[in-house]
Amino acid sequence: DDLSCEEIEVAAPYCARRTLAFLLYGGIYQGCFQHYLFNRMLPALVGEGSDLRTVLSKVAVDQLILTPFLCLPAAYLFKALAFGYGARPALRRYLADARRDLLAKYWALWTPVQCLTFGVVPPQWRIAFVAAVSFFWLIVLSSITARSDPPPLD
Repeated sequence: DDLSCEEIEVAAPYCARRTLAFLLYGGIYQGCFQHYLFNRMLPALVGEGSDLRTVLSKVAVDQLILTPFLCLPAAYLFKALAFGYGARPALRRYLADARRDLLAKYWALWTPVQCLTFGVVPPQWRIAFVAAVSFFWLIVLSSITARSDPPPLD
C-alpha cells in the first residue's frame, strides 16, 4: 500500500506572535535601520565605491560585525518582545542557534548576496533588493528560531 509508505507532514499551526515578531524585525530593523547602515554608515566607514576592495570591506563589516552582533540578535530580541520573554533568554536562544547552524546558513546566503548588493545594485535599490532576498531568508530564519519554541498545547 503506497499510502502507508509515504511520510505525511503536518503543517505547523499559524502563529500570530511569530508573524508580529518578524513584521517588527522586517519593518524596523531591515527596512528603516538597514537603510541607514547600508547607505550612510558603511560608506562613511569604508568608502562609497563599488571597486573590489570597497565591496569586500563592506561585506566583511556586514557579515563579521553587523550580522553576528546586531542583525541576528535583533531578530531574537523582536521575537522575545512579541512572545513576552526577556532579552537574556532571547540572546541565549540566539547563541545556541548561532553555534548550531544559524550563522553558517546566513553566511552561505548573504555573503554572495551582499557582494551583489554593494558591487552591482545601485544605492537607491539596495534596500529593495535586500528586502526581496529577505523574504526567503525570513522563512528560513523563522524555522530556525522556532526550533527552540515550546510545543503548542493541544
